[in-house]
Amino acid sequence: MKNVFEAVRVKGKLMAKNTTTGEFAPKDLIRHIQLLNAEKNREVLFVSATGRVTRLPAAEAGVALTPAPVAKLSFLTAKEAQDPSEMFMNIERLTKMVGRGLQPSLVITGGAGMGKTHIVKSTLEGMGLTESTDFVHFKGRATAAGLFVTLYENNDKIIVLDDCDSVFKDDDAVNILKGALDSYDTRKISYISTKSLKDEYGCEVPRHFEFSGRIIFISNISQSKLDEAIRSRSFVADVDLTTEQMFERIEQLIPKMESRVPQAAKEQALQLMKELDAEFEIEINLRSFIKAARICAMGFENPKMMVAEQICKL
Repeated sequence: MKNVFEAVRVKGKLMAKNTTTGEFAPKDLIRHIQLLNAEKNREVLFVSATGRVTRLPAAEAGVALTPAPVAKLSFLTAKEAQDPSEMFMNIERLTKMVGRGLQPSLVITGGAGMGKTHIVKSTLEGMGLTESTDFVHFKGRATAAGLFVTLYENNDKIIVLDDCDSVFKDDDAVNILKGALDSYDTRKISYISTKSLKDEYGCEVPRHFEFSGRIIFISNISQSKLDEAIRSRSFVADVDLTTEQMFERIEQLIPKMESRVPQAAKEQALQLMKELDAEFEIEINLRSFIKAARICAMGFENPKMMVAEQICKL
């Protein structure tokens, strides 16, 4: 049995392993296609003295094959099967951790119109925190210098940076955030330049200070494009829902959304969106549902066409 080999994977590479000695066969001893077939059919390969290779069932040859490695699932598969209400409940819990000072930062990503900003602000307000006093909300472009001044001016607050994606693309801004989000007891950040920075009142901002605030990022960019240093220092939550999850999320929120719109109109709006999704490429999010619900509430003769004009991608 010294010339009996089994097909095994070593770091993904298919190789022939001697079932007696454990040694690997030379490259040219057994052809790759023979190894593939042996692996597929759970067979062993017998190599004769003349070099002839014969495949035999492992049981017939009396060989116990090395167990095949268990293929790992992609985490994306698990995410796509997750209940969207659970996703948003987790965001609420993570936001509370930042609000209570248990975690210095949180990064929430996902498509536009998912309700990310609403759940963050409503959660903070539900904790008894007041905007401008306990937390501040900034939306739009931010430079490295502007970020530094913002952190200084709101050092004792929770800073919500909403759609400020430019900070992730600026090396200087990322370096500032690395210092601000460190897990050390003392988080010192610096901005050294020949020109002094000034706050909104025209007073000079120190070149370095100890940051004690917390930051919540809300962004539409993919988590794979986030700087690894930011990811590693923060809790992360992604709500990039599939079509099925997005429709499920809308159904979950129908009773709470658009209180002035009759329930029947909201149900009609959701049904029209599903019909349009089967026919066209549409924007499926909470904003598009609100448009559709308001149209259905007005009693148009052809609401489907009206909704299509609002949510179909051209």
